Amino acid sequence: MSFLFVSDHLALDFAATVAWRATDPEELLAGPGDFARWAVAAGVVDRLDTVTQDDLTRARALREAVYRLALAAGAEEPADPRDVTLVRRAAAHPPVRPALHDLGRVERRGGVTEVLATLATTASDLFGGPDRLLVRRCAGTPCTRLFVDRSRAGTRRWCDKRSCGSRVNAAAYRRRGGRSEQV
Repeated sequence: MSFLFVSDHLALDFAATVAWRATDPEELLAGPGDFARWAVAAGVVDRLDTVTQDDLTRARALREAVYRLALAAGAEEPADPRDVTLVRRAAAHPPVRPALHDLGRVERRGGVTEVLATLATTASDLFGGPDRLLVRRCAGTPCTRLFVDRSRAGTRRWCDKRSCGSRVNAAAYRRRGGRSEQV
């Protein structure tokens, strides 16, 4: 299984480990090994050896809190205090720390608690700062991915132009009968 990192923020990419939430939810963290693979693929750690089922349960709880906070931020609504508390508690632990080995070579070490602390810290930075106002939901149907809109005009519509954006543009092209509109 490969993971997609297109949200322009680590915490939102973590929240996207449930795909197609609104229509046919697909759990991308089906087992403890999946969380370990995601943490490595995301660049949080170089290796995550031991992940238990309890660790996976904690990771999923944090992920869901981050997702709900992102929805609230995107809609400029108040956050659920329980989600804020869960993120704050996870962020209270030491995060993954990079260890410099040589020029161009750093190692990121940590266990599950440090990975979750890193994710919670990045979520805290996002939702506690001005970038929370840039959180958007993908306009592609049925995509439920969230992203940070860092476009100059603030008009980004899709999580990924190559997937959701392409699908929407292809559908519009088919509706026009395969003809390009002349401007």
